[in-house]
Amino acid sequence: MHQVVEAASALDDKDFLAVVRAVVERRPSLSVLLSVVDTAAASREPHRVEDDNTITDAEEVELPDTVVEVDEIIDVPVVLATDPRIPEPDYTEGGVPTFDRVREKIEGRFGTSIGSAELAHESPAGKSVDEQWDERQKAAKAKLEEIRRSMGK
Repeated sequence: MHQVVEAASALDDKDFLAVVRAVVERRPSLSVLLSVVDTAAASREPHRVEDDNTITDAEEVELPDTVVEVDEIIDVPVVLATDPRIPEPDYTEGGVPTFDRVREKIEGRFGTSIGSAELAHESPAGKSVDEQWDERQKAAKAKLEEIRRSMGK
């Protein structure tokens, strides 16, 4: 197998595509690979025109003289990896979140906001803010009483 890879690696792109095409044409189970080879060859030769499975304006390519012997050829069917993508939990196959997912997210954010407000009041900084507010309220009441007394009421 190593010798096959070495021999194939020594070929230029044009010869390699010709070898792959010659091998693939004899194996119907590799028809997908044949279309890939045709696409690759077409991208290398933009003047090539295909008409009803016949190729025109293309030069004839001879296979290289290198022959590699292989112990055993295994014919394996080609399986395309077209398994559908498994949707994430709480999402539809189209990728849209379900109502349960949206509700849980809103409830989580609401709980976080309430919890953060409670924690803010419990923290030393939150307590000092509350204490400052209370001091301002007391100072405001005292000032209001002073103004009322000065006015004679």
